[in-house]
Amino acid sequence: MTISIWRYSHLVLAVMSSLFILIASVTGAILAFEPITNQLQPYAVSGANDISLAETLSVLQQEYDEVFTLEIDNNDFVSASVITKEGDNETFYINPITGEKLGDIIKKAPIYEFATNLHRSLFLKTTGRVLIGVVSFLLFLISVTGIQLILKRQGGIKRFFSKVVRENFDQYYHVVIGRYTLIPIVIITLTGVFLSLEKFDLLPNSKISHNYPEQDDVEHKLDIIEFQTFKDIKLEDVNYVEFPFSDDIEDYFTVKLSDKEILVNQYTGAIVSNQTTSLVALASNWSLILHTGQGTIIWSVVLFLASLAVLFFMYSGFAMTLKRRKETAKIKNKFKKDEADYIILVGSETGNTFNSAKLFYNALIAEGHSVFITALNAYSEYKKVKHVIVFASTYGEGEVPTSASNFEKLFQKVQQKQTIKYAVVGFGSLMYPDYCKYAIEVDEMFQKQDNFEEHLPLFKINNQSFEAFKTWIKQWNEHTNHDLKIKFQKPQVNLKN
Repeated sequence: MTISIWRYSHLVLAVMSSLFILIASVTGAILAFEPITNQLQPYAVSGANDISLAETLSVLQQEYDEVFTLEIDNNDFVSASVITKEGDNETFYINPITGEKLGDIIKKAPIYEFATNLHRSLFLKTTGRVLIGVVSFLLFLISVTGIQLILKRQGGIKRFFSKVVRENFDQYYHVVIGRYTLIPIVIITLTGVFLSLEKFDLLPNSKISHNYPEQDDVEHKLDIIEFQTFKDIKLEDVNYVEFPFSDDIEDYFTVKLSDKEILVNQYTGAIVSNQTTSLVALASNWSLILHTGQGTIIWSVVLFLASLAVLFFMYSGFAMTLKRRKETAKIKNKFKKDEADYIILVGSETGNTFNSAKLFYNALIAEGHSVFITALNAYSEYKKVKHVIVFASTYGEGEVPTSASNFEKLFQKVQQKQTIKYAVVGFGSLMYPDYCKYAIEVDEMFQKQDNFEEHLPLFKINNQSFEAFKTWIKQWNEHTNHDLKIKFQKPQVNLKN
């Protein structure tokens, strides 16, 4: 029953948010290329991270008439806003060692501009941002339920990366790809939710507030290259520097570092105020990097693959659901349950066990027997039944399959009036320690009922084995003097890493 709740939650969440997840995934895959293309630009200078802030600011003052700001982005590109010797106000990338211009600021390509707006707000402004924030949270829940389903299927956390039973293409790759991409997807969704909360000011205020003590006048103004504070700061630790607006002694350098922000006296180089960056601000910065891949090609590739994985999950998930519904759909029985001599009861999680049961049903019908087939959850009193045949699969850690979740209660409640012969066929995988556990439990239930008589001992079939099922049919024919002709279809079950 537990597995049904997790699967139902997983499906409902996916259906509710499918359109928005589709848009977010497609645009996310496109946007993953932006940091990659940016990183390939020739604006990162080798060895720049090892020089001091004092050296860079000093060469900038020598190279340009006036300097307003210095900024180092996540790509390690250094840009400066300056007034050139020709009197032009420009912002461009520079060589932090020589101060020379390397190139103009990268402009966002139209396709990335379009994808960004669609990804962030669906072109619906505030309403769209709210929707995307909610969808990010729903995708997080889908990921969590997906992880839980894999744990159930594989038999616990220790077997999370063990071999997967391949029933079909959609199921196999849904699980295999999911195991490797669900963690990145969880990171993407959580950072997306965090950035949405930040956008709507729903997080604690992370703005830094400085103290501005009175400064004594000084006779001599030190050169920037002499500032011990700037000598001690490596360029790799700098995010942003704002130069003083005027020569007033109480107009300071504002220096934003990776973990703090300081105000520096423009005459003495002394630190006037030192404020630590809040945890919220640090989390915001890391959320932006993890969500966008800025400054790292490897993580951008991971984001791209994760976006493609979400698209595949949408296809394979809905394909599996439709297949499961088709295979477990109500069977059009030729006979009513109270007219049948043979009752076939099926406990299946994915629908594969129903396929085997249908083959057996068709073979009995072909021989002229009255047969009724249904799920274990539909167990009831049968007036003419002589044989009950149970096809029961086991899921994950000995879980009861979905179509048998209520069988035990029904079996205890319903009392058959005649003596009935029974046979139980268990389907499972030897890869799991609880091999055919549910079939064993069902067999024990029948053994404890006085009006049930064992016709064939419990028979276990590993990985929907064609040969094993054939062996059981042979045993059935020998014990019943039947000659069932079954058109065997070799199952699509393989074991792969």
